[in-house]
Amino acid sequence: MTIFEPRTALLIIGLFYLLLPTVTWIVLAKQRTSQVALWCGSGLLTGASSLITALQGSVSDWTTYTIAILLMMLSSLLRIQSLRLDLAIPWRARSITLATIALFLIFEWLHFDLENYVLRAQYFSGLSAGLFSYLATLAWRIGRKEASSNAYWISGVYALLAAAYLFRLFYLIGSSGEVNIMTEGISGQLIALAALLAVVMGHFGYVGLALDRSVRREIKAAVDRARDEVTHRLGEQIAHLERQRSLGELSASLGNELNQPLSAILTSAQVAKHRLQASRFDTAPLNEFLDKIVFNTRRASHIIDRIRGFIRPSTSHIEPINLHKIVRGVVDLVADEARSCKVIFIFPPHIHPILVSADSIQLSQIVLNVFRNAIQALTQVARREIQVSCSRVEGRAILRIRDTGPGLTAETLSQVGTPFFTTKSTGLGLGISIARSIAKQLGGTLILSNADANDGGGAMIELNLPALPEAKSWQNAHRPVSP
Repeated sequence: MTIFEPRTALLIIGLFYLLLPTVTWIVLAKQRTSQVALWCGSGLLTGASSLITALQGSVSDWTTYTIAILLMMLSSLLRIQSLRLDLAIPWRARSITLATIALFLIFEWLHFDLENYVLRAQYFSGLSAGLFSYLATLAWRIGRKEASSNAYWISGVYALLAAAYLFRLFYLIGSSGEVNIMTEGISGQLIALAALLAVVMGHFGYVGLALDRSVRREIKAAVDRARDEVTHRLGEQIAHLERQRSLGELSASLGNELNQPLSAILTSAQVAKHRLQASRFDTAPLNEFLDKIVFNTRRASHIIDRIRGFIRPSTSHIEPINLHKIVRGVVDLVADEARSCKVIFIFPPHIHPILVSADSIQLSQIVLNVFRNAIQALTQVARREIQVSCSRVEGRAILRIRDTGPGLTAETLSQVGTPFFTTKSTGLGLGISIARSIAKQLGGTLILSNADANDGGGAMIELNLPALPEAKSWQNAHRPVSP
């Protein structure tokens, strides 16, 4: 019993294989990848092969056999390559080419040299069954990996097509003479039916698979953005708490820093008052005392503004920042602590502005953490110096801070920067971790190492950030910064 005429079925299959890959390519305009291109391209080749096969009797046998079989082999290998790319196990292009040539030459040898038409048909049926079985296996693996019902549908229809070709392989056993899929009856009709299901359900399944991936990518991107925002907010809160902790530890030194200008103001005011009461109203000395009061008032105000600016919670405000100015501001912040520990800062004799795009508070937090670690390390040695240099190298601003302390042990170097790792009994182990995170956000790095022992040793910290163009640097900062 004939279900449908094979030639008509091949024509329909050929037209579907030309139409549906084109539709797939259009629908997946925003998801076009190498995998999609290979899948659609292989469909077009299969369509061309089916149409050529349907023309048997109207064109030469060389065209309907040789070209059609070559296109079918190549299309199957390309479709397999598409799924292998999805699984990140692609073949090399040369391997696909050599495989196509080898498989095709075997077919031609059976056709022209042996003139064994049954063996040729069995070879092609077995090869097709093997290729489609492998294709079904790859689709099944994708289905398991991505939990995709569409991939399972693709696997199912190609497994059915493989079974149809396998049936034909055994159906031809015992046949003789020339065989033709157009006149084989049930085996040819099963292949035509399975191919029709494969072209329709295979392409719709592939579209569904690609759209599922697109949705998953968008969901993952949204989750990642949300996670980044939460992490960023938590990072800012932790950094703010670390600044508060640092200033808490510096409170005694900062109190002394403020006490000095306030004491000077009080002394100047008292002396001026005594002179006025004694009727010693000399204009020049009085102006001198008033100038001292103004100077120390501004100094106290500057210290208070610096503390308030450093401790205030705020979002990042990226702007051109003079790296030297930040360093000198932090030096002022730790000045009293450095004096009490007999630590001196050494700067190069000539300093020119080097601008970076950063947040001043965040940048100050990095430098403060490094300076305070260096000051604490220097309490263990007699020579107590912190050497600071800043240079511009190939568009990068490089700040190097080196102390003359004992340096870092191998264990410390391997773990420093790991959250909650600290060598201090009262430390939290977050300072360097936060500093590195800030440096990374600014497009830079923070590297800790030991200085050359022949040069005195000690720990060395290098902050490497993208520098702004020199023209912009000089436009925003005209004068050198005095050390």
